[in-house]
Amino acid sequence: MLTAFVDESLRRRPDDDSVYAMAAVIIDSADHDDIRTTLESLRMGKRGRLHWRDESSPHRLHIAETVAKLPLCGIVTVRIHDRSVRHERARRLCLERLLQELDMSGVETVVLESRCTEDRLDRSLLTSLRRSRRVSLTMKVSWESPFHEPLLWAADTVVGATTWWLDGEPRYFDALAGQVRVICLD
Repeated sequence: MLTAFVDESLRRRPDDDSVYAMAAVIIDSADHDDIRTTLESLRMGKRGRLHWRDESSPHRLHIAETVAKLPLCGIVTVRIHDRSVRHERARRLCLERLLQELDMSGVETVVLESRCTEDRLDRSLLTSLRRSRRVSLTMKVSWESPFHEPLLWAADTVVGATTWWLDGEPRYFDALAGQVRVICLD
């Protein structure tokens, strides 16, 4: 059974367009425990989770190289937008396309990083996509905390490396490029 773990990244650029990206890593359920163990081994000190923006540059590279060796693949949807577009609109566009891509890829379960009260906005979008048959009724979608689900850390790595690549720092994404498909949205 294929499960996708999803995280997002918003890069506000003061003098340029902003970048909103959403990444899914697709993992076979048989590999979940081994990948969790590997990701947990990457945590530094007593941190409760691995988080891209909190890591040092050398550790980011180590994380990206480690994730690149794991049995997973990634899909990233990206929306580059100006200040007139609210980031929630960019999120909806990225999530809609990502859920459609995951559905077409045979993913049965999707786990999104929870945003607590804002999860209701994602649920509303999901309901709309199901009603219009743009996403399968059978695909299960849930929301989890990254403090409780380490597999979300792999999605955080992929989306972080992608947004840094778009900002001109390619070395992290270069390590993952063979496993990641990037879809730029209009």
